[in-house]
Amino acid sequence: MDFLLIAAFTSNIHSGIGAERRKSRYPFSKIFFVWKSQAIIYSVSVSKKRALVSEMSQKLNLITRVFFAPSFQEAGLPFWNQRYIQLGKGTFKGTVTFLTLGKLTLIEETTNVSIGQTTCPPQGMIAVVLPVDRNGNGTINGEIRSDKAFIHIGGKEITVSGEEDCHAYYVLVRQADLPEFDFRKFGAITPVEPCFHVAQMSSWLASIFAGTWRSKIHFPGPIEQMLSDALLDRVKDILIGIQQKSSLAALRGTFSYSLFLKAQRFIDDYDDAIMSVTLLTDELNIPPHILRSAFVQTTGVSPRVWLRQRALDRARRAMLDPTQACKGVSQIALECGFFHFGRFAGYYAQTYGELPIVTIRNTLSI
Repeated sequence: MDFLLIAAFTSNIHSGIGAERRKSRYPFSKIFFVWKSQAIIYSVSVSKKRALVSEMSQKLNLITRVFFAPSFQEAGLPFWNQRYIQLGKGTFKGTVTFLTLGKLTLIEETTNVSIGQTTCPPQGMIAVVLPVDRNGNGTINGEIRSDKAFIHIGGKEITVSGEEDCHAYYVLVRQADLPEFDFRKFGAITPVEPCFHVAQMSSWLASIFAGTWRSKIHFPGPIEQMLSDALLDRVKDILIGIQQKSSLAALRGTFSYSLFLKAQRFIDDYDDAIMSVTLLTDELNIPPHILRSAFVQTTGVSPRVWLRQRALDRARRAMLDPTQACKGVSQIALECGFFHFGRFAGYYAQTYGELPIVTIRNTLSI
């Protein structure tokens, strides 16, 4: 193995490595490691807005990015429209690995804590979503699901409440490359019945992203093109299976989900700083227990907790932005609706694993 260490003496000793930067005790201000092993080049780089680790395979050109904030990772899927809010407790760490393979884009995504998200693939695309080891605790459009695969139509937004240690594969295909299917007849997201094609695709993707595909997938000729064509054939087989089985209806969303969407639209158009559960129930003209049931079924948490996490997320984004972090903890807390600074610091540390002043100091030090 070839190994190279570059150390730079500057004033910012812990910049760019998220929450883990506090663990560093090197005598250098910035340390960059670059090494090469088994045709893979690894590098650790520092960015003003996101810390990432890039892994580039010389054979398949796999690129992995590691994120230390949900607000950074929500932009990790190229051209997707989505927003992440951390619901679970603990220091966030997530990864997005993607690979362009012929007509397909293959993606692997992981998160270590529970997040709530609205997500939408690029317009004109379809995504085959393959969750890994689902235990049935996550929800999609207000329904608890444990399916092994879904078809998500580009341009159509869904709401997902993720589990801890969430792991999923995505196969992204242009609708124009599937002319035999009329995607106007598909709902936003449709579950796929367990079948050989799903199991085979999941196995192939696991091998590709684990770097063991050469020993497990055997094709003659140009391997990348053959693998792309084989995966595209599996996508077509899955879509044919959906068309042939009328029992596999799209997830339309529950009553609780529709109520949650109404509440969310109202919240989006209102001032977060003075939002409350009472204001929501008055606006929607429903009893508090109905609102609570809608939020718990859709997001896994009560409306009070969801509003708090939304406000914390807004504060977190501000503190990670150098142009806003200079306002200081107190000003950002007030703007996000927190008037008790000690309680705000406690909620923030409990959720993100560090005090707000630490986040600001790290942001301003970059």
